Order: sequence, then structure tokens, then C-alpha cells
Amino acid sequence: MSVSENILENASRVFGGLRRQAWRKRAARPAHNPANPCQDLAGGHLGSPVAMRADFNMAVSAHRTAVSEFHNCWARRIFAILGAAALCACSAMKLGYQQGDHLAYWWIDNYVDVTTAQEPLTREAIARFFAWHRKAQLPEIATLLQQAKADVRQPVTPATVEHFQDASQQLARKSFEQTMPDLADLLLTLTPEQIGRMEKKFAEGNTKYRKKFLNPDPAEREEARYDKVMEYARLVYGNFSSDQEKAIRARIGPVVQNAEARYAERVARQQEWLKMVRYVQATQPPKAQVIDVLHRFREYWQNPPARLAASHEASDNAGIALTVAIANMTTPQQKARAQDRFQKWIDDTHALMREKANAPVRAAAAN
Repeated sequence: MSVSENILENASRVFGGLRRQAWRKRAARPAHNPANPCQDLAGGHLGSPVAMRADFNMAVSAHRTAVSEFHNCWARRIFAILGAAALCACSAMKLGYQQGDHLAYWWIDNYVDVTTAQEPLTREAIARFFAWHRKAQLPEIATLLQQAKADVRQPVTPATVEHFQDASQQLARKSFEQTMPDLADLLLTLTPEQIGRMEKKFAEGNTKYRKKFLNPDPAEREEARYDKVMEYARLVYGNFSSDQEKAIRARIGPVVQNAEARYAERVARQQEWLKMVRYVQATQPPKAQVIDVLHRFREYWQNPPARLAASHEASDNAGIALTVAIANMTTPQQKARAQDRFQKWIDDTHALMREKANAPVRAAAAN
């Protein structure tokens, strides 16, 4: 799935669940005023919840509006959030990237309930990631956006979609590799209680996923997927005519046919992650060995056993076909609107590249 779906799927959790967790912790920590209003938007203690959208690797999201499985893996979710606002749907999302260290910290805290001893380690790791990402990956993202802006006016082919999919996976792979040393340090400090909390959060997310995307009523299941597909299509191209929407609905069926298999892959990935973190917690191996285990998990993440199944290939092909169909049914006006949208994201990405990364936020200053 595109990382942007990961972010949109988690927006309410970031600005709802995390904020509830923050309020529970306020009683045990000194009150503070945010250093600036931006901190409230990114998960500061005092702000009110806001609706926020972000898209990472929008070049991929634009061409892959057919959404595949939302991967509920802790490691993937952390680093998706870290990179989430790299490509911004509006100036608010540029702000989201600027304050992404706060956002990422509060998401991690929600999943493991970061201890006082773990907090400096976690905040400093996040700051290092953003400093690297700003320098190493924003230029690559800007290049992808330029390609997408040029391609969006042309007929889209399956090869075009696959190109952006591959580029997205490469960016995610590099991000995960960059974070491995810091992630290994954090895993070595997790307690059984924190791992149990993580497992509980996975289960809660799975319940919501099943309710939304695995409805027993086939019509409701298709409707949920249609709504998600249109969310991304409208983000890039704007509104669609009733005839266009009818044509898109007619093509949704193949995308949802393998929903159960995708869900099973999602759960298997979660279990693989939990197996790994429990092994690290129980054996406390050297850091180099933990990094090696993370390498193996990365391979499992990007090349799960289910990927060899015919159903997995059929699902991917159905998503690509739907994406191509949507792109090629758009009008010249819709394509022009998409180009304008990409240019805004390009401008925001270049502006972020010119900025300096935030320094690590110490616990005393942040809380």
C-alpha cells in the first residue's frame, strides 16, 4: 500500500488517541506552554484535536489511487509518520513535517508508553532521522514529483504506475535502513508490558480494519474501498463527474476480491514483528545482532511469503488496472488541476529542503 494511505488511516489515531494518552500523562508531569503554536498541531499537550491530512511520496499516491492493504506494522507505521508530511497537500502539512518530531514521538508513546529513561533516546533518534531525511530523501521526492507532474498530462500505462511503486518502496527501504541502529537501541529497552501494549494496539487496529474493509455485505465492502479510492483520486484530480464515478465503481470489484488474503498478510506481518521484539527483549542480544534481525524483518516486510501467491499478484494487478483507468478517464481540466497540485507539493518540498532540521527536544523542555 502507499504510505499516504497509512497516514490518512492513522490521522484520527494521532490526533485522538495520542492526545488522550498525553492528557493522562499531564497529571504526572509539570505543565508547560508550547514553544510555539505549531507544537499544538503536532501533538502538544494543550491544543485541541485537528483534522490533518498528509501524503508521503505523492507521486506514487497520485498514480496508485487503488488502495491495497493498510499495513499495521509498528516499525512501518513509525517511519511512515516520520516521513508523512514530506509531500504536503497544503501549507498545514508543511507545518506537519516541520513539527513531525513531536508527531512521531507521540505516536510511538501511544504504542509503547515511553518511559522516562527511554524518552531522550527516542526523541534524539527521531531528530536524527529527520535531519537525514531532509538532506537525503526530500531531493529524491522532489525529483519524483517532477516526474509525476510531467507524466500526469500523458496517457498512463501500467509501467508508469509500477515505476512509482518501485520508487516508493526504495525510499521506504532506505528509511528503514537508516533507522535500524536507533531502532535496535529502542527494542533492547522494551519491557514485556510495553510489548503487550503494542500487541493490544495491533488488535484494536485490526478490529477497526475488519469493520471497515471486511464487511460481510459485499456491497458495503466495495463501498468502503470505493470511498478510499476516491479520497486519493479527488485529492489529486479534484471532483469527478457522475459518469466518471459510475465507471470507477464498475471497476472496484476486482480490487476487493482478495481482501481476506490481504488481511491475513497484515496479521502475519504483525505477528512476525511481535515475535522479533519478544526475542530481542528475552535474549538481549548484542546490538549488531538486533540490526541483523531487523534486516531479516525488512526482507519479510517487502517480500512476504504471501507475495508468491497468485491471489497477491491478482490483487496488485487489479489495483494497477484501476489506477490506470482513473488516470486515463480524466479530462484536460482535471489533468491541469493535478499538475497544479504537484507543483504546490514541489514548492513545499523545496521549501522544506532549505530549512534546518529541528534539534532534539529534551524531555524537560518538551514536557
